[in-house]
Amino acid sequence: MVDREKEIGLLKWASNEQWLLSADQGGYVKYWQPNMNNAHMFSAHKDEAIRGLAFAPTDVKFATASDDGTARVWDFARYSEERVLRGHGAEVRCIDWHPTKGLLVTGSRDTQQPVKIWDPKSGSCLATLQEHKSSVMAVEFNKNGNWLLTGGRDHLVKLYDIRMMKEVKTFRAHKKEVISLAWHPIHEGLFVSGGGDGSIVCWMVDGEKEIGLLEHAHDQAIWSMKWHPLGHILATGSNDNNTKFWARNRPGDTVEDIFGVSSHTTMIGHLDKEREPRMAPLKSNQETQE
Repeated sequence: MVDREKEIGLLKWASNEQWLLSADQGGYVKYWQPNMNNAHMFSAHKDEAIRGLAFAPTDVKFATASDDGTARVWDFARYSEERVLRGHGAEVRCIDWHPTKGLLVTGSRDTQQPVKIWDPKSGSCLATLQEHKSSVMAVEFNKNGNWLLTGGRDHLVKLYDIRMMKEVKTFRAHKKEVISLAWHPIHEGLFVSGGGDGSIVCWMVDGEKEIGLLEHAHDQAIWSMKWHPLGHILATGSNDNNTKFWARNRPGDTVEDIFGVSSHTTMIGHLDKEREPRMAPLKSNQETQE
């Protein structure tokens, strides 16, 4: 796949794995087939960067979030705009589609209205969540359909129960803004967060503190995180131009057992040896340089 017209900031596979969407800094969305043939492109947000991209559960529709202060709902087959979601007073930085219901969530640089829940059919705002006191950079629904995670420039991760539209927990460990989030695909209460300082933090929703911390996972901000569908590998992408793959240590493994060198110990950070999961970079192909 070669596209050098504008920087590509987002990639999203449809759940049927037959189509890949890309979104760039110039406001364009492009459709790609698995063989990386560019089948279609159109301007979704004129001359404004697209910051968020999410498919509906059926793949029939998708949504975009942009620096123009709007989120938009699109018909995938017709390439047509169905709704414009207006209400944030600043750039919309992230978006996610509920796994089973007709709900969208957006996060914004609007500090007065940082998180909004929308009805994509009518375009109406159903709720505004104001617990963050700064920009919200990441949002993600849990596949159980009840939980929503948000991450912000206030260094906080917040957990909401959308059945009550209520914050139920705040997670504190990041020293800089929280830019990315990823729920584990198998363990319902497990998730990771990526920071503006290159740190990765691993959490359980019922825990009192983090269960894993990698302070120097990357040299710069971590903008994307994605688990393997089986949950045994985590991929992270950063402004340091590296993609890294992380795996849990097996019982009895030490860093030296895996790598043969002790210098990797610094990548493990302050992980408590008595707690799981512990993560370490994969032995081979741990970094892909752009």
